[in-house]
Amino acid sequence: MRRCSACWRSIRVVAIAALFPTAVAGILNAQQLDLMLTPQFLMPVGLTIEDAPELYRPGFGVRAGGLYTLAQPRWLRLGGDVGVDFVDTANTESALSMIAIHAAAGVAIPLGERLEVLPLLYAGYAQSLWSGMTEGQASVGADVQIGWRITPQFSLSAGGGLIARLGLFEGARAFIGATYGVGRGLREPFSPMDIRIEPVFPILYQYYDHGPFGSLVLDNIGPDTLSDVRLSFFVSTYMDSPKTFARFDRVRRGERVEAELLALFNNRILGVTEGERVTVDITVEYTALGRSSTQTIRETLQIHNRNALTWDDDRKAAAFVTARDPNVLRYARNTAGVVDDSPLRAINTNFTIAMALFESFHTFGITYVVDPQSAYELLSQDAYALDFVQFPSQTLEYRAGDCDDLAILYNALLESVGIETAFITTPGHIYSAFSLDMWPDDAERTFGSLDNLIVEDDTVWLPVEITALRQGFIGAWDAGARQWREHSATGEAAIHLTRRAWQVYPPVGSPGDGVVLTTLPDRDRLLGVYNDRLNTFITRSIQSREQELLSRIRSNADVRPINALGVLYARHGLYDRAEAQFRRIAMRSASARTNLGNIAYLREDYRDALLHYQQALLMEPESTVALLGAAKAHYHLNDHAAASEAYEKLAARDNELADRYAWITGSAGTETTRASSAEATERMTWDE
Repeated sequence: MRRCSACWRSIRVVAIAALFPTAVAGILNAQQLDLMLTPQFLMPVGLTIEDAPELYRPGFGVRAGGLYTLAQPRWLRLGGDVGVDFVDTANTESALSMIAIHAAAGVAIPLGERLEVLPLLYAGYAQSLWSGMTEGQASVGADVQIGWRITPQFSLSAGGGLIARLGLFEGARAFIGATYGVGRGLREPFSPMDIRIEPVFPILYQYYDHGPFGSLVLDNIGPDTLSDVRLSFFVSTYMDSPKTFARFDRVRRGERVEAELLALFNNRILGVTEGERVTVDITVEYTALGRSSTQTIRETLQIHNRNALTWDDDRKAAAFVTARDPNVLRYARNTAGVVDDSPLRAINTNFTIAMALFESFHTFGITYVVDPQSAYELLSQDAYALDFVQFPSQTLEYRAGDCDDLAILYNALLESVGIETAFITTPGHIYSAFSLDMWPDDAERTFGSLDNLIVEDDTVWLPVEITALRQGFIGAWDAGARQWREHSATGEAAIHLTRRAWQVYPPVGSPGDGVVLTTLPDRDRLLGVYNDRLNTFITRSIQSREQELLSRIRSNADVRPINALGVLYARHGLYDRAEAQFRRIAMRSASARTNLGNIAYLREDYRDALLHYQQALLMEPESTVALLGAAKAHYHLNDHAAASEAYEKLAARDNELADRYAWITGSAGTETTRASSAEATERMTWDE
């Protein structure tokens, strides 16, 4: 052997060569590095060196090293170690000392969450020292190691194998050791393979609690099966607490999971008047080998301004229908008061309030203006083009808007006074419709046909071309109906019910600017316009039918034309004129007597109404309309036993009619019954 003066120069060369596989492993995207410290016991054997058992005595040593766990394939381990061994000799007092550096490769075989078997092969270089002499040899070995994981980072191991310093020493070894894991796979076991976060719209902030705005794909690159995995999303300022959007009972190592992003934003997001980018935290909570841990993934989120919207789903407009905005409520209730001040009545309250609100726009100075930068006609053709949509209070403040702004304002005002609304969309256009609160057959009798109306799920909707402000309510109705007929015939028209759309895109509150609407439509001016428009409508609606019935009345003594004329007047709110016709024939006609009861009922004189219904039943005991009226009158007089008795008789004779008034059998104290009876007060069935 050579003297040891050259020993350490050789070891430095060997160290560089032995570390090369380690560097390669790092380049191959290693996810985990296990650092090992392994004391070992050596027993000489004579595989190729026959006298080795006689020459050498048992010895000991210690190794320190590391093994990389690769991203793929996960079962492969690459690394190396450096060790020192001491073996006594039989013929001298000097011990054989061996310093070795190895590259190592192995295959991990899991036998459960904690137990793993690891066969390993070693190859490297050893420098041996004996009696002051040194010599280098190639060094090879093979082990089988069993590891037991105590925690995700710490484990104990034991095993055995063979080691050979070629031409010098061969031995069997047994060892125990400890391992401490470091690296991303242990610190962050979930690797984000794909994260997609779409920009969010403040107006839809409540939608994101159940509607996804992105997705992510995570791989478990750690060594363990993870349990009770919870994924949450958080944005500072715009969320009060993290939103848990996915749960997984178990994610095995190497397994991939996918989830859609959800968030529960607060209304501070409505303060975003200019788009901004914010940092978000996606937190993964999990349990590994009984220990709870977390991992945070940081990403960036784009938040659009609060007025931004895309038209990939026309139902999104419903989120802007802020019916509880204080400015909207003040405006709508002030206008509804004009209806109460008018002596005219027609159709029902829904119709008259809708007319008054429409006419108020022109009185208030609201105008239809097309913004060339954000015209619905152009932007609706591109599902992902950004539009600037005004809140109702903004349109009231600016007193101008395009078709979507005006439709949203009109629907918000109607909804604020309890009238159901809808949006109608045709190619490049959006406008409004409202529920008449009438049954289709009743609407057909009232208006002569359903040509200018829309029937959807037994609900009658009146379309209003909201941009036709100069044409008045009736002109806007005609225009809206015409567009519906033209485009529905080609399948290009759709109706989106606001309250149904709210189930997906809930309305937000006020934008939060604190702006108070200081002016309202002039009541006297609006009342004059409203009376003129309504009187014109009534005259136009009844004129031809009225003349026809008057001609029939003059030509014969039949009571039916007189009753029909009274019903015509009553349907258009001309109750005094209707009552006069009914009284002319009340002694001879049960129908007229029943309709007198209806007039009293509409005037909320329920006792007088009941007397008329009872007299009609004496004249015609089988009259279902009179029986219905009696049941309703008893109900409002709080005689629920009599109301139920009359209703049961009605159901036996005309179940379809009875179904329309099922609220009669309900308890007067329930919210549902009170609401239903209030809605049905004007849903009058006339005896024709």
